[in-house]
Amino acid sequence: YVAMNTLVKESEREDFIKTLLLLWKNGADAIIMQDALLGKALHEQYPEIVLHLSTQAGGCNLSGAKFAKACGFSRVILARETPISEIEKIAACIETEVFVQGALCTCFSGQCYFSSFAGGNSGNRGRCKQPCRKLYAYDRNGNEQKNYALSLSDLCVGEDIHKLIKAGVTSFKIEGRMRRAEYVAAAVSYYRGLLDGEGDAEQALSDLKRTYNRGNYTKGLTFGQDKRFLSTAVQGHLGEKVGVIKVQNGKYLVESRFLPKTGDAFKILRDGKELCGATYQKSEGRYFSVSSKYRLKNGDAVFVTTDTEVNARLLQKRRTGEISLSLYFKEGERP
Repeated sequence: YVAMNTLVKESEREDFIKTLLLLWKNGADAIIMQDALLGKALHEQYPEIVLHLSTQAGGCNLSGAKFAKACGFSRVILARETPISEIEKIAACIETEVFVQGALCTCFSGQCYFSSFAGGNSGNRGRCKQPCRKLYAYDRNGNEQKNYALSLSDLCVGEDIHKLIKAGVTSFKIEGRMRRAEYVAAAVSYYRGLLDGEGDAEQALSDLKRTYNRGNYTKGLTFGQDKRFLSTAVQGHLGEKVGVIKVQNGKYLVESRFLPKTGDAFKILRDGKELCGATYQKSEGRYFSVSSKYRLKNGDAVFVTTDTEVNARLLQKRRTGEISLSLYFKEGERP
């Protein structure tokens, strides 16, 4: 599938169609688009091209699904705000694709103008600068200190993927664009294991958390908003908790079953809020020590954000498939 899901200006329409036709001719299985009516025009002229309606279109109910189908789309990639009850109705009408893992937008899918308003970089044109991830203060209920008031935790539906299967969902979307390879490997492995009923799901989730984890994950809005929906204390990668700081003879020790290695990195939280980073020094019995530019205290929480052993194991994973070759040779000509 090839995403061409930014909004297209009228002056770009001809180039857009040329690019789309080139992609289709070169073997794309489907084109993901945001503009349903542009898709309708394309479908009328090139009915053989398979079109999927992007999540950017904000499709979240049966009426929208019927409209997409009438415009020539064969699949709807649903808005992340779509409730499970509506997903079941939509899946009975048209193929559905649903997000199970990745970042969430603070606004309704495909309707955010914050980045465009703040700096002229439109999220609907693929240029979002994510101003929602910044620190803000707001005057409500005495909350005047800055925090990540608009920053959502990352989505991870986990074992609830089976509820989506029961609802009739055809395809599950895992965010991979602009993510590190080890995160993609961890995410795909986690859900592949859940779908096949194989492997250690707890270990796979631990691997996933250590590659990228914003806000200890949320199940989003599909199953009803949960308590971890916002990540007001930590904006970036949180990792996985491995212990707490114990200050002893000027050293910062961590009692943990985790056995770190050189190159591993950590994030320190105090009272639930991000304080600083830390690096591994050495292991001493059942403890390991870390160094930090900040003065740490007893009880500060320690999260591993770079686990070199996990990353190396994940990067060994490869997807392989059979390749069939047809060769033609003729004397006097290049093969």
